[in-house]
Amino acid sequence: MNKPRILHFVIDLSGFGGAEMTLLRYLATSENASTTHAVLTLKTVKAGPSVGAEIEKLGVPVHSLGIRGVKSMVLAVPRLFKTIRALQPDVLSAWLYYPSLIASLIRPFLVGRPRVIWHIRSLPFVRFQDRPARWLAQRLLAMLSHLIDVHIISNSEAARLAHSAIGFQTSANRWQVIPNAVDASRYTFNADARASIRTSLHLPDSAIVIGTVGRNVPEKGYPDLFKAFGQLQARLPSEMRDRLHLLIAGRDVTLETPSIAALVDATGLPPDRFHLLGARADVVELLSAMDLFVMPSRSESFPNALAEAMAVGLPAVATDVGDCRVVLEDDRFIATADTLADGLVRMTMLDADEQQKIGARNRQRITERYALEKMTAAFDHVFEGR
Repeated sequence: MNKPRILHFVIDLSGFGGAEMTLLRYLATSENASTTHAVLTLKTVKAGPSVGAEIEKLGVPVHSLGIRGVKSMVLAVPRLFKTIRALQPDVLSAWLYYPSLIASLIRPFLVGRPRVIWHIRSLPFVRFQDRPARWLAQRLLAMLSHLIDVHIISNSEAARLAHSAIGFQTSANRWQVIPNAVDASRYTFNADARASIRTSLHLPDSAIVIGTVGRNVPEKGYPDLFKAFGQLQARLPSEMRDRLHLLIAGRDVTLETPSIAALVDATGLPPDRFHLLGARADVVELLSAMDLFVMPSRSESFPNALAEAMAVGLPAVATDVGDCRVVLEDDRFIATADTLADGLVRMTMLDADEQQKIGARNRQRITERYALEKMTAAFDHVFEGR
């Protein structure tokens, strides 16, 4: 059977976001990706390390519309149609809300009427007053999901249920859950990286490093994490308190960011207990430098960072959002925003052998349940219309 030509339509490939990383992992494990897949991005891929650069290394063509604002978006419409006409895709694979909406609106005007697939990778955690454009896009897509022929893929059951609640058509023949995957051969513990990172951050061997990964946005729950970290000082034995350090990698998570600096000040702890690194490309190495991973999110669909940390073999504590409970599968370490400190105390107080056993179980769970081959086969099944 001839493979369909698939055009993946995305917003931006300049970073290492969860949806973009999933696309990269899928393309990296797909047969003949360079001949049957192409990518069209709204924004220009910036120079330097990025998902876009990694996709191009695979030989997959990456096209850009160069959009920088509303005016340039209008001017880019002719280029959008010209690019799609030249590529002649059988499938328009639209990642996230705005590409899904654009793909659905232009499909009636495209030669051949390619099949449209929406990739919904988050929960609808947004209020109209905060992000009116995104709120409106969600509601328009909810309406369109009943009116047009579209296949919808989410990475979690939580996303399906949450979108059903705001009016999306989520019947079994319309909506499919394909969990994200982790490359366990890449996300694995590295003793050399641990030593190197901890030396660079002036972390002694005795340090207890609690860490997380995620950009500075309300969904990631950083106020809850810093509050819980501050509470640990009064709840742990004195010999452990001075050994606690918090390590975070993520866009705008630095002491130079006013909102983050305020959270640090509110803990009353010295700045040298915080290692706030901003966006980093060496997340795998940073995970190896941690002793305990925490996911304090207020909203998640599939918790990529949690799964990656588990693959490295870290014991983990997570809030009960999205599919965190499904991925972690250990209710002892599932918390709410108010009980996050409880979970951290419970984990930190375990002896090293028990923490190591928990980390080993976490890695085994990821390698068995969230293998790349499973995700790739499931995507292929949808793209090929089987």
